[in-house]
Amino acid sequence: MSMSSTRRSFVFGATIVSSCLLFAPATKAIGPVKLTLLNPVYSAKPCPKDKPIPGEKAMKGLRGMCVTVTAELEEAPPKNLEKVGVYGFITDAETGDSVLANNPDLSTDAGQFSMIDSVTTNDSKITFEFVAAVPMEKDLTVYANGIGNLNFEGLRIISYPGGQQYGAISPCEMNEFSAECEAWEQINGPYSKGEYMMKSNLRTKGY
Repeated sequence: MSMSSTRRSFVFGATIVSSCLLFAPATKAIGPVKLTLLNPVYSAKPCPKDKPIPGEKAMKGLRGMCVTVTAELEEAPPKNLEKVGVYGFITDAETGDSVLANNPDLSTDAGQFSMIDSVTTNDSKITFEFVAAVPMEKDLTVYANGIGNLNFEGLRIISYPGGQQYGAISPCEMNEFSAECEAWEQINGPYSKGEYMMKSNLRTKGY
């Protein structure tokens, strides 16, 4: 083999190695972190009257119960995470109906229904809260946990680069001229509309 072809082979090989070293970590860095949640333990109580209820129109005829959940992380996160979204299906174990107002027909589990401020590499468990939509006629006094048995499927947390997550959506972000928005403003103060939803919602990092 000539010296020139040997040099070309070396340069070509070095280029491939350099490319792998350059792009492989970057690809890993830009992807979302997804972690499965196991063995959820929960209890519920009536939500405070001043608490904004997500999907209020979808909850007509239902009552909002604030459910606190503690679940185990299947594995530790690779790094400390901020503004982590919680996803999955949650149904009433007796009826099979969804208790999530943002997913009443169980059509998708892509909707975020809660958010955790932070998850660290030392955490083995996390705690979050969500609002469950429960029929008015259901007698909750017979349940020690305040809501009865719930089924959790596909429960997981997802953290996007830079903590880019949606916070709980207010009715004003959906329709700033609605009666629900007026009620929200009485509790939270005047709504300020940004250039787009992520700037309107100060709980995100998109501002």
